[in-house]
Amino acid sequence: MDSGPKLRRSYGGASAEVRVAERRARLMEAGLDLLGTAGLHGTTVRGVIERARLTPRYFYESFADLDTLVIEVYDAVVAELRDASVTALLDAPKDTRDRVRAVITTIVDHFGDDPRKGRLVLAEAMASPALMRRRLDTSHMFTDLMSGRAAGHEVSPELMLAARFIVGGFAETLNAWLQGDLESTREALVDGCTTLFMANLATARTSHP
Repeated sequence: MDSGPKLRRSYGGASAEVRVAERRARLMEAGLDLLGTAGLHGTTVRGVIERARLTPRYFYESFADLDTLVIEVYDAVVAELRDASVTALLDAPKDTRDRVRAVITTIVDHFGDDPRKGRLVLAEAMASPALMRRRLDTSHMFTDLMSGRAAGHEVSPELMLAARFIVGGFAETLNAWLQGDLESTREALVDGCTTLFMANLATARTSHP
């Protein structure tokens, strides 16, 4: 005889759903930590569960395989960066240079405060077949942020050209800075990248009267 819906037990006041979410968060953090330090080739299911202090059962409770975890960690980092950058854009003055500087500052601070995230997005993603499509989407996202289109600003063809051109160089510069191959303070890095962007924009405007 059916006794009605079965209640899922809770332990220590936490429901089963809450415990699953907590374990998933621990696995995501462990994945980010390994991807951002040991790199893609140093990240394994075993390494993730050991760092999260869980068992394989709990890994597969949330993720089908390692690629699934890598993608979800990557997506979370990019979404966090996008939201912070759009907020900075909306809060910035309407002047193009101020908007560009606000976005660059946000990105530099985001990765500078947690270099693991920078390594994942700027370096490790290049070696991941699972992230191939997402790398292109992230490049487009950076272009939309740099140009201001991500916040609904009107974008001229020259501004979009400058944004597309500078994104690759900005990513390489930022990666070199995070790896210690480029000595610079954050402020100097932001100033330099902003100046280069505006110089490219001026050139684009001259070339497309």
